Amino acid sequence: MSAIEEWASRITVEQLDTDPYPIYARMRREAPVCFVPAVGLWFVTRWADVDFAASHTDRIDSAVSPSPLNRVMGGPSILVLDGEPQKKLRAMLDPSLRPRVVEATSPDLVAPIVEGLLDALADRGEAELMSEYFEPISVLSLGSMLGLAEIDGDTLRRWFHGLAQGAVNFEDDPARWEIADATGEEIDRTLAPILERLWEVPDASTISTMLQHAEGSFDERVATILPTLKVILLGGMQEPGHAAGTTVAGLLESGQAGAVALDPAGLARDAIEEGLRWVAPIGTQTRRVRVETELGGVPLPVGANLGALVSSANRDEEVWGPTADAYDLARPSRNHGAFGFGPHFCSGHHFSRVQMRIAVQRLFERLPSLRSDPDRPPVFNGWEFRAPQHLHVHWDA
Repeated sequence: MSAIEEWASRITVEQLDTDPYPIYARMRREAPVCFVPAVGLWFVTRWADVDFAASHTDRIDSAVSPSPLNRVMGGPSILVLDGEPQKKLRAMLDPSLRPRVVEATSPDLVAPIVEGLLDALADRGEAELMSEYFEPISVLSLGSMLGLAEIDGDTLRRWFHGLAQGAVNFEDDPARWEIADATGEEIDRTLAPILERLWEVPDASTISTMLQHAEGSFDERVATILPTLKVILLGGMQEPGHAAGTTVAGLLESGQAGAVALDPAGLARDAIEEGLRWVAPIGTQTRRVRVETELGGVPLPVGANLGALVSSANRDEEVWGPTADAYDLARPSRNHGAFGFGPHFCSGHHFSRVQMRIAVQRLFERLPSLRSDPDRPPVFNGWEFRAPQHLHVHWDA
């Protein structure tokens, strides 16, 4: 066993959750494709290799086995399918997520949620923004877009956290499965009457649109779309809510929040895109080798499971330069990988960006003196899903 293999064999899930970025940096330098026994995946860490692994489905596909995603979602979802099956699911989602549709409908959906939450906070002078602002914006906006406005925000947040326990359970922890399995069963029970109603009385919601575009009997259509709906419930909160929180944490901790406070409308988009690059809210696209392939100088056998690390690719010094680890509002604009690579690029990216833009812009417009609580700095956690666990702030009320 080489020195780098011996080092990789000692990497733990706890180390990855605490801070994976030093681990990824060493891999990019010394072993850009590296097997990590703790999670049973070959980590792919450089931008070019991550792009290749996610884009060449003839050689590397999405059918990871065993896959925690299949279990937690209750069957094959849009994340683990390729080719025509994946295209059919995307076609069911696309009508409600096209940029023109999103720009026409989403601001009127998101803005009242944002304003209501800010109204409740503005006079207090302090808040924990993840649980009191960013996560509620995500789940309530997502619920309305999907057709689940009748489900309260606390339930949607709890569903997200329960599904996440299973989605990241590469170590096969029984305690995590217990939470994830119970969450999946609750979602199935709760959505059953809603799906029936949206089938009988269609509307413009995403769930209704998916049901109308699916094929077969009602039960067959539900079986087709339900795993992907759970993916949306998971990723639809992770990307906008957690990435917006990450963005504000980056601005505050780097001392750049004042610039955004002076021009929220002009700088919110740039701030968000750098936040997405700096800490990708969803860190990995999992893949499986279909035919023997060399990647990063490493021959990979058929059946090898890969973790194509978009979070590492977004800090590849060969792409982003020597300051890749820093949050930099003035960083020259270019495409990042936070929404994925290849045919599995996130369908909901435009809706997510609208949510984040409104949430961050209005936060700084209404609370321009926003600053971190010096006694409770933000603490990040997670490697598969990463975000501040809390974001305590003050402002002049």
